[in-house]
Amino acid sequence: MSTSSTVPTPAVRAAKARWARRRRRLIGYGLWDPFLPAEPVRAHLVLLAEIGMPRKGVEEALGLNRDALRHVTSGTYGYGRGEKVTRELGEAVLGFWPKLSDFPDSASVAPLGTLRRVEALAVVGWSRAQVAARIGRSYVSFKNSLKRERISAALAKAVAHAYDELWSQRPEDHGIPAWNADRVRRQAQADGFYGPLAWDDEDIDNPAALPQADAEAPAPTQGKDVADRYLLGESVVLDAVARRTVLLHLMEWTDLTVEQVAERLEMTEAAVSRAWERAKARARTEGGRVPWRRVYVPQRDVAQEEAADAA
Repeated sequence: MSTSSTVPTPAVRAAKARWARRRRRLIGYGLWDPFLPAEPVRAHLVLLAEIGMPRKGVEEALGLNRDALRHVTSGTYGYGRGEKVTRELGEAVLGFWPKLSDFPDSASVAPLGTLRRVEALAVVGWSRAQVAARIGRSYVSFKNSLKRERISAALAKAVAHAYDELWSQRPEDHGIPAWNADRVRRQAQADGFYGPLAWDDEDIDNPAALPQADAEAPAPTQGKDVADRYLLGESVVLDAVARRTVLLHLMEWTDLTVEQVAERLEMTEAAVSRAWERAKARARTEGGRVPWRRVYVPQRDVAQEEAADAA
């Protein structure tokens, strides 16, 4: 897989490391096969296109040369679509799922993640009218947008921003009458909506993801004990389950700050905090051991740091 001058993403680097190890091992066994079937890769690209991420956007996000995936989607030089793809390229594509920030504001995206965020906020007590006001839209316009098959990435990002601000906030603490918030909560419960603690930020826009109240969606693995291998320093791509395991370990047993954990796992600080609170809430509900920060993490003194920098 040739890459452009763009710095490779962690998914690409991990895929390269896995590919190199597997190549050496299988060559030694006389079983070296550097290719994967192209159909699963093609199906994943179709799924990405359905949510508004075209092939060229995937190539750019993964640091690939222009048209690097053309032979998979449409064929090149008069030949039909390829039946195989290099293992390195295939694993990089299959391990990629775009974040909202990967889309330009003008892009047209599927509304599923936005709907999930709005429904999760309703579980907390925030109505659609209040969310619309928060993002500067009229209620009617906002309601109609959520009914469409596609919405603008700008609207999806605005809702995501409001979600990050409001998911842990009680409407009553922001001047919303208690009867209003209670009515929204009761209706959300009757409609079977899932709250913020049911979703990981990395999965909420993914149509294949399930709320954590349901069974985990099957996903390709990188072998056994992925989380343990990651913590021991091996270059692997974490799936959703392994990522949560690593996050809980880092939060409970290390002195890394939330900011450092977020940077290490390529998450937002809000997402790390939400996952941590979700894990504690689930443990309390199930009567299990509630995780807690066992290592003292000193708080940053911003004023002192600024004074030291000025000196």
